[in-house]
Amino acid sequence: MTANKCAHNGHRKRLLETVLKVGLDNVSEIQAIEYVLTYIFPRGDVNEIAHRLLDKFGSLSSIINADFKQLSTVRGIGEKSAKKLHAFAFVFDFFAEDLLDRKYSFEYRGNIGDYFEELLKFRSSEVLYIIAVDPAGRVKIKLRLVNGTLSLKNFDLRQVAKFIMAFKPAYLFLAHNHPTSNSKPSAIDLEIFKQTRELCLDLNLPLVDYVIVGFDGVYSLANDWFYCKF
Repeated sequence: MTANKCAHNGHRKRLLETVLKVGLDNVSEIQAIEYVLTYIFPRGDVNEIAHRLLDKFGSLSSIINADFKQLSTVRGIGEKSAKKLHAFAFVFDFFAEDLLDRKYSFEYRGNIGDYFEELLKFRSSEVLYIIAVDPAGRVKIKLRLVNGTLSLKNFDLRQVAKFIMAFKPAYLFLAHNHPTSNSKPSAIDLEIFKQTRELCLDLNLPLVDYVIVGFDGVYSLANDWFYCKF
């Protein structure tokens, strides 16, 4: 093994030990990016690539949230490594949402507002979730029906029906976010709520609410009130 390779391996080991000791949130931005890149590139020095990514995107969160096509424009990042890096967002989302599902019970109205605030407040793009709740008020499972601009064309009521039949929830919620506007329901929100409510009536299942998260708070479309205001 060359001296250069030994130095790289030593740096990776020291970086891992530092992260384990103080946490990822207590190292520098460039160290955090390097640490993530060690999972994308199993060998070699990633410092220069980390600096190029930081120069272009400004932060680790912006790097991971970037489209893989944007990432692949950075020298040293090919299409395969760009896709791997972009996929870290899915890992982080899964981890955070799993903890969130365990944290809250929907037994109380306040918990509902807090749950959806944490789930959707910091999303940079539109999403639409369907959430199955068990008889104890705990989230049983949820599915992202739409990821991107919400429209009637990309909303499939048959997918909602399949979800209900597969998981047999005690209660159902829909949740949507308005990343760049207030929580006032759009015509599309109203139509999706109407279609889903009619389906749930046919299946004898309570659709508790269609929750909208905007910059002004968490809004209940079913009850025409704010769960909370930020």
